[in-house]
Amino acid sequence: MRIANVKIALYALLVAAIVVCLFAFVYSQTLGSTKQIQAGIVVRYPMLGQFGVYWNYECTNPVTSIDFGEVPQPRNWMYLSKTFYIRNEQVGHRIWVYWNSTLRDVTTEISESWISNGTIIESGSVYYAYYSLSLPPNATLGTYNWTLTIWAEY
Repeated sequence: MRIANVKIALYALLVAAIVVCLFAFVYSQTLGSTKQIQAGIVVRYPMLGQFGVYWNYECTNPVTSIDFGEVPQPRNWMYLSKTFYIRNEQVGHRIWVYWNSTLRDVTTEISESWISNGTIIESGSVYYAYYSLSLPPNATLGTYNWTLTIWAEY
């Protein structure tokens, strides 16, 4: 009878050790893995012909969408940015470039900024710009898609 109790106790201890090791492994894999946040936006130009938005200074590669791709789960504040160039294609007129976004309709966790809202660009000139995102630590994972609208007035 005593040997049976000892065997049961040893089996219980062995099962408990296996469960604890398995739990520790799963927990460590969860902490160490890079979970993904898919973020992409579509760029729209309401009035074509006034200006162009390009990936390169030579203005040969137009921006039609911006994809931040798969982003690892941020443990600290994470900043992502994309650089591009805006060319005033109005002959003889300066333009004021503005932007708006639907990101706030998608999430309030991710914030955005743009270095050229209301910027004046002279006729034929190319202006350096960037669009950036700020992700807080432990941002909610998911797929985020929104529209960035860029327009110009003259």
